[in-house]
Amino acid sequence: MSIFADKYTLNAGTATKIVPAQVMAQQVIVHNHDHGGNDSIYIGDSSLGTALNGLHVPDTETLKLVLYPGDELFAIASSGTPQAHVFVSRL
Repeated sequence: MSIFADKYTLNAGTATKIVPAQVMAQQVIVHNHDHGGNDSIYIGDSSLGTALNGLHVPDTETLKLVLYPGDELFAIASSGTPQAHVFVSRL
C-alpha cells in the first residue's frame, strides 16, 4: 500500500486530472478547500469537459470514493480558482 497527497488549483475552463490511473484499486478522499468563496468543484472521468456533467462538490465538502484499477479522476471548477485537496491510499 502506498499513500499519495496533493492539492490542485482548478479553473472553469479545463478539467484537471487529480488522480491518475493505477494497476490497483485506490481509496480517494477529495476536499473542496474553497472556504468562503462559494466556488464549487465537479469531479468525474475523462469526459468531464464542463461542470455540467460532473458530481457536484460544494465548498468545504469532503468526499470518499474508491477507484477501480485503470480508473482516473478529473476535477473542474464552476467558477473562480478553488483548490481540490486529494488524499489517495493505493490498496
